[in-house]
Amino acid sequence: MKKWPSVVAIFILSVALVLGVGCGGGEGAEGVREVKFGVGLPQRGIWGAMVGTPIKQGYELANDLIGEFTVAGQRYKWNLIFEDNGWSSQGGVASATKLIFEDKVNIMLQVGGDAPLAAEPICEQSGVILFAMGTPLDTFGQDKPHTFQPSPCAPPQAAALFKYVSEAHPEMKTAAAASDDTVSGHMFAEAAAMAAEYYGIEWLGTEYYSPDVVEFYPVATKIASKNPDICYTDPRAIVPLREMGWEGTTCFSWWASDIGVGMGWENIQGHLVYYPMPFGEGLPEPVIEIAAEYEQRFGVEFSQMSYYSVIELYYLTDALKKAGTVDDVDKIIATLETETFDSPVGPVRFGLKELDGIGHQLLMPCYVGEIRGEEYNIVLEMSTDEAEALTVEIFGK
Repeated sequence: MKKWPSVVAIFILSVALVLGVGCGGGEGAEGVREVKFGVGLPQRGIWGAMVGTPIKQGYELANDLIGEFTVAGQRYKWNLIFEDNGWSSQGGVASATKLIFEDKVNIMLQVGGDAPLAAEPICEQSGVILFAMGTPLDTFGQDKPHTFQPSPCAPPQAAALFKYVSEAHPEMKTAAAASDDTVSGHMFAEAAAMAAEYYGIEWLGTEYYSPDVVEFYPVATKIASKNPDICYTDPRAIVPLREMGWEGTTCFSWWASDIGVGMGWENIQGHLVYYPMPFGEGLPEPVIEIAAEYEQRFGVEFSQMSYYSVIELYYLTDALKKAGTVDDVDKIIATLETETFDSPVGPVRFGLKELDGIGHQLLMPCYVGEIRGEEYNIVLEMSTDEAEALTVEIFGK
């Protein structure tokens, strides 16, 4: 285990910060300085493959596309520092500690519900801005002023999904979920349950399973026994469900074409995807261009996680420009709380103070997609303002 910095080391770091070697970094070639951005994400196993690698690649591409940017007359470039957080509480603590005390970052992202929650006390105590990706609303509040949700949060997405279901599929009367037993897994299932019940859809319950599970027949058996009309579940449970004769509709919070290939397109017809995705017709032209560049560079599909990381680095760059500083954390926070920012998907902003007590949830348009044939089709698009109002109505009680 690494030792905490000695008194002498802390004194040296403090002097370095005063001299401008902190978030702003040292001066590089031709007067371009660095802004350090720490990223804690899973780098191994299934979560590394599905989440960590796409996020890392998305940030790297966005960094290259953004290139140099100017804040208060000074030229800067992002210095992305990646650490493995193991998708766990222990990894969140270890990666956050290193990023703060060794790499001296003032801005950090942590991915996966458990890791950000564990990193939060360290970041708040150290005065470091934490983008806590995949954490529930009670992660945020007036007592946690440095913590933000950097990507679409669960309540608006669940609200959009069940609005669509209630209007387009009135025959769906019951719903259930099977979700991984993690902070994020509970967050997704609980948001879905509240939104379903708001629209008069009976919630039959949630089955939680270990995040390390690879055999989904036991999960499918529990779902089939409830026999819901619609079920939130990992797509890996779909084939067992079909083999058991269940004919309901599945929905989930992420998508990639590999799911259709792996599960068999015939098994996922009508499957609903209810988070913003870089698929389907009608996407903004910048997203289409970035997707093409990503696929050419990395040889894989531009997926949801890559999409979110690209959006995040773009709006964070705009936030620093509008704040007029890369070092003044309080001024950056005030800017994040009050301004609207440019991104490839269009303007984004933070809000939902009625739910989290501080308004630190990223807001952007909501989409629901449906799988038809071998295509992802957008069946619902909801504006940021409409999604925020509906979310407050459903979850603000």
